[in-house]
Amino acid sequence: MTTALLSNAGTRFGLIAAELLAGRRDRLILTVDRDCDAGLRDKLAALAGAEIIEADCAVEADWDRIAALIGGDVIDLQVHCPPAALGAVKAEVALHSAWLAARNANRLMRGQGTLLVQYLTAEPGKPTPELDAAANAFTLALSGALLDATKAGLTLRSNRLGFPASADPAHVRAATETLIDDRSRFMTGAVITLDGRSATGAASPRLDGKTILITGATSGIGRETAIEMGRLGAFVAVGGRKQPLAQETLDLVRAAGGDGMTVSLDVTSKDAWTAAIASVIAARGAIHGLINNAGEQKNRTIAELAQADLQFLTDINYRGMRTGMDEALHPIAASGGGAIINIASVAGIRAGYGASAYGGSKAAMIGLSLAYARDFASTGVRVNALQPGFIWSDSVADSMGAEGAAAFRAMIEPRTPLGRVGAPDDVAGMIAFLLSDAAAAISGQAITVSGGLELTFP
Repeated sequence: MTTALLSNAGTRFGLIAAELLAGRRDRLILTVDRDCDAGLRDKLAALAGAEIIEADCAVEADWDRIAALIGGDVIDLQVHCPPAALGAVKAEVALHSAWLAARNANRLMRGQGTLLVQYLTAEPGKPTPELDAAANAFTLALSGALLDATKAGLTLRSNRLGFPASADPAHVRAATETLIDDRSRFMTGAVITLDGRSATGAASPRLDGKTILITGATSGIGRETAIEMGRLGAFVAVGGRKQPLAQETLDLVRAAGGDGMTVSLDVTSKDAWTAAIASVIAARGAIHGLINNAGEQKNRTIAELAQADLQFLTDINYRGMRTGMDEALHPIAASGGGAIINIASVAGIRAGYGASAYGGSKAAMIGLSLAYARDFASTGVRVNALQPGFIWSDSVADSMGAEGAAAFRAMIEPRTPLGRVGAPDDVAGMIAFLLSDAAAAISGQAITVSGGLELTFP
């Protein structure tokens, strides 16, 4: 018997989540307020496996009644929707409601599970201090609850999704689905925020008809992402300095059902970028996306580093990314809009020993990504940064040495809330989602795919 819990289901956003969850579990327990609209309640009751309980999710005693209804069944999926109304009091209620949802996820899930907390944000251009206060409170309250769950031995995939009340239902559904399915399997403690733009078309997660250039695609995250994009129908321009390895990646893209081309690209060269973008457009007539994945790493204490090391890292990680955005942004806009994804690192959001130069270069990537997203929003090009945690691949052993990499993994793994290090395909699914029309309301975000590592390290 599998059981999912949807709390605060008696709203239009609750109905979206309920329709998404229906049929995914044997039981679907839905909590609604006592004054829930009768027509909405009838729609909820008609869903497969649905059981409705009247409960105020901001009241602790009502959670005891929810637990009693669940009985001996194990909850492995819980989605907590935002309360219906806005205002100062409701913002405070939203915090209590979300905190109790997290507290009871720790209680109702036995061993492991997925918790998604949705919350309302202010409308674009209409500051709402109470909602900002509640959103800020969620960050600490829910991260703290996640750490408590980890300490108690629970492997909890706990993420948050924020959106304004005017958000397009298609975008809310697409993001919700991504955060409860396999694409977010290495995400916990992460947050995604939707803006108020409307969906175009069906908000499809597929990439059919899109031409996307990816750098550093000859191994690791880059190679797995290229394969995933091919599987989803994209034409993949496989960028890299080592053309035999780029061809290997392209062969794998084609084996997955996609197509593409190889592109010789040294990201530190502006001329190489200009030529690469031109070759893609010459072959396809358009370019719809860019993934800045090429990067380098040096992890040594600041006393062991020289300025030349910092220059090496900023040349590749920061300047290479910036040049790529400058070269690709207007061609992407001219192709009808699209997305740029910059692959940074959790080292860019949390300081760690030996990461002063590497972390600084990655933090610069994140900051520039958010600035470009804001400053070029009118072009129709979305820009997001993705922060992987420790992702194990052959390239890690190559850069750190087999013995050093194994020692680092042994240190990192038990400190990662999801209890393991990541693999390249743990990241590829989220990158592909962010490139798709299903993520058209996501821009200017710094999204972690790290197993929660930044919450506990160093």
